[in-house]
Amino acid sequence: MKKFLIEESEKTQILMMHKSLFEQADDKPITDEQKLRNAISVGCLKNGSLKRQKSTGRIYYKKESVKQAGKMVRFFPDMTYEFEDGSSKGKWSCPQLAAAAATAAATAAVTATQQAEIDSKIATEMKKNWKKLETLKAEGVDLTTLDKVFDKQVIGNVALFRPKGSSTTFTPGTSTVDFNNDQQSFVDTFIDKGYKLNPTRLEQNSLVKVTGEQLGAPADLFPNGLVMWYDPNKQSAIRGGENSILSDILDNQSINRTTCRKNVKDFFELYRRRNSAQVDPATVDRAKRIVQACRDEHYGKWGVAGGKNVDEMLDILSGRKEGGPLSTGPTAIFRIK
Repeated sequence: MKKFLIEESEKTQILMMHKSLFEQADDKPITDEQKLRNAISVGCLKNGSLKRQKSTGRIYYKKESVKQAGKMVRFFPDMTYEFEDGSSKGKWSCPQLAAAAATAAATAAVTATQQAEIDSKIATEMKKNWKKLETLKAEGVDLTTLDKVFDKQVIGNVALFRPKGSSTTFTPGTSTVDFNNDQQSFVDTFIDKGYKLNPTRLEQNSLVKVTGEQLGAPADLFPNGLVMWYDPNKQSAIRGGENSILSDILDNQSINRTTCRKNVKDFFELYRRRNSAQVDPATVDRAKRIVQACRDEHYGKWGVAGGKNVDEMLDILSGRKEGGPLSTGPTAIFRIK
């Protein structure tokens, strides 16, 4: 299919002509003058000028005959012509008008499709807490600090704003039904364990952030990422019952040396086989606090055979020796101080 590359000014002109040719504003017909001006705009009438008969007020286009030099021809809006000397008359045509109208119609259809796509994108982003400028004005936002407080994106010719740092990485209803159901099912699993999705910025001050990667989300399930939060002070309500090692540690919170040796070994084993174990960061964090307390209390003072091995595990978990969890990334939840 042939494509038309149209400059914006030309597109506007064609659309205006298309409107004047095929639409009636307020039920008024297109004027005779406009019909002739349309023919001029597409090049059918040139090297002449618009005139009006004094006796009848009829408008026409006057130019010299191409075939008969010196004779003047009048072109009328009803697509007829006549020589001023009365020697000839007939019909004239302008194929360019039909071609221009077809181009205008195609351009208008493309523009409508593009606008529909833009409107759809804007609606999706507004579900993610992006707002239009007029909404911020209505809410009384100080517009003088807009660039400092809000992120900005422009879709089409519409600017959208959202407070900096309030990224919403998952919003129900912004994907296909099946894909959204898969996303929601994953999120609900962790909400049931006490996690929060999209807490307010004020709430975030007392919460711990974990990513979808840390939660074990499939890489392609949340293309825009996933962030959830948990309250470290309410972890007693968050239990990862799927993992027996974590359950043992959480059930044996005593920091006497005997229990601590087992807790350190269990936690180290959990880190070692982390890729196959079913864990969630909140539960790991709670177990890590117990192991951290054991280290603070008993490091280098186990007093029995095998204590060196326990200290070595603690050194690996704290990054003092190679092979331990990194301070950032998916393994960071296992790193102690």
